[in-house]
Order: sequence, then structure tokens, then C-alpha cells
Amino acid sequence: MRSWSTAIMMCLIVVLASGSCLAGQYKEIDAIGVKSLIEQNAATVINPLSSIEYENQHIPGTINIPLDHLASRLPNDKNEPIVFYCLGLKCVFSWRAAEVAIDLGYQNVYAFRGGIPEWKEAGFPIESTLSLPDVTVPTVTTEELSAMVTADDIVLLDINCEEDANKFWIDTEKRVYIPLKDLQEKYTSIPKDKKVAILCLKGKRSPTAAKFLMKHGYNDVVIVEGGMQKWIMEGRPIKQA
Repeated sequence: MRSWSTAIMMCLIVVLASGSCLAGQYKEIDAIGVKSLIEQNAATVINPLSSIEYENQHIPGTINIPLDHLASRLPNDKNEPIVFYCLGLKCVFSWRAAEVAIDLGYQNVYAFRGGIPEWKEAGFPIESTLSLPDVTVPTVTTEELSAMVTADDIVLLDINCEEDANKFWIDTEKRVYIPLKDLQEKYTSIPKDKKVAILCLKGKRSPTAAKFLMKHGYNDVVIVEGGMQKWIMEGRPIKQA
């Protein structure tokens, strides 16, 4: 276990916080533009989050391809317009997916970075095929988590995508890694007799994972405020690949 230097941590935080420094050739688009493309059947609009998140709420007329599966499931025609969206400006998946598509040679790639929040604000409808509990999930701070992983009988459920989880993680024997895209298939491996603390990149995706577990009988679930990004910003120890 080791702490990163301030310079390295700040560099990582910039990368995690915004895609602007990584943006390649993709174009940005707003809710009205996305709606027009869907109505004209003029683009494939993709939610690159997990199936749980997609089923919980998605834009009508869009499809779900998790980020880690893009290379094998994107359209064959690399000139076809493709739009990616996720949970809004604080969610990194729209621009990350756009970068993947660009790297794979797709020519007309858009990131709808305003995502579902902007879509809702525009008054456009959302679809849901998964009923999750309408509850406020309890939270813990990173300071509280630091004490919990050394003292309490808990499971630290790391739901980060493989790209992030393979770069940095909290080194504790209480960590269980199940990316959110696999949670529906693997959640039964998580013990129900322990507190489950859920950690994602920024705290944005953890509530959906928590509500999914609560729906399936997990009664002691908390989410980590600010996620892995806040843990790193505070200089707390991590392991890196």
C-alpha cells in the first residue's frame, strides 16, 4: 500500500474530473440535437453504463452497450453517426465511450455530456424497465470508510469499471470487486450478514447499485461520498497497477 505524490494525484484527478483534456475528434451535442437524431432514425444512440443503470432509466429509442463491450458490439458501419450519453456532466462514461469509438475508427461520434439530467430538464420522457426502491441511501465519508475497513466487519464493494479498477484500488482484504455491469449476475456472492459499503469513481453510480442490492434483501448498505476520486484527492493510500 502506498500514497501517491501530490503531483501524480492532481494529474489523475484532472483526468477523472473532466474529459476536456482527453477529447479527441468527437463532437458534443445537446438534448434537442439528440431528440432530432432519434426521431429521424439518423444515429445509434448508446448508453454505455451497466444494464442495471440502463433499465432503471434511459432515453427512449436508445440501446445499452456497456463501456467494456463497445469494441465487440458497435455497429459495423464506421461512418454511421453514434451518440453516447450517461448520467450528466459529472459522469465520465459519455466521453470515455466516444474516445473508444474514435480509437476504433468511427468517423461520426458524438458525446451528449448533459445526459439524462439535461434530457429531463428539457421536458423529454424517460423510460424504465426496472423498479428500484425509492429511498435515500445512507452515506459514509471517506474518513469513516478508512476507519471501517480496519475495524468493522464490512464488505467494500468496488463497482468501478475494469479500466479504472485495474489502475488503482483500495488495498484491503475486505474489498470485493464486481463491476456494476456484472452486478445483476454476481450479487449473490456478496454476504447479506455484513455491512456493504459501495465505492464507485465519484459517488455518482453507487446509489443505483445500493438500491439494487436493497431490492434483493440487503438491509445494511451505504455508499461512499465522493467515491474513489475523493479518496485519492485526500491523499489516502491506494494500490496501483
